[in-house]
Amino acid sequence: MESAASSPVRSGLRIILPLTLSALLGACVTVAPHTPKLNTAPAQTWFYLLDIEPALPASEVRVEALYVPSKPECPLRQVGTDVPLEPQGLNYRMTVYLDRFDDPLCGWRFNQLWVGLNEESGYATRFSVVPGGGDQTRWCRLNPQHGVCMLREQDVLDYKVPGTVHRVRLMQQ
Repeated sequence: MESAASSPVRSGLRIILPLTLSALLGACVTVAPHTPKLNTAPAQTWFYLLDIEPALPASEVRVEALYVPSKPECPLRQVGTDVPLEPQGLNYRMTVYLDRFDDPLCGWRFNQLWVGLNEESGYATRFSVVPGGGDQTRWCRLNPQHGVCMLREQDVLDYKVPGTVHRVRLMQQ
């Protein structure tokens, strides 16, 4: 015959054991992340011209458009898409789609352009600009270990790391 003291312990084990197993099994189940739905016919566009002096080949430049959700129930905080570079003389022309995503759950809106230079460093020499901020100029020193972009030329010249300095102008057209 069981004692009165052991009965609640066994009852507790009957509850705790299934809850523990449920939690462990639940940790193994992964939920597919939300994937924003691309707009198949984007119509709202902004055009930019990217001027880099001295010039860099397209392989040394990467531009990404970042979008943020306008709805708090969206499970993602931001999403980015590569922006193709269209050579135009020594410059590059870019088309950014403001309505890139057709996703009612998130209501994505264009938030910033990210410009990265120097493929060797994984485009670590980088800066970003917000939309509608007018023409932007940055002075960038390319260095595989520690590239940097700054607003003023003198600041980047004073930055004591080796590497070529480039003037990077981003102009909204």
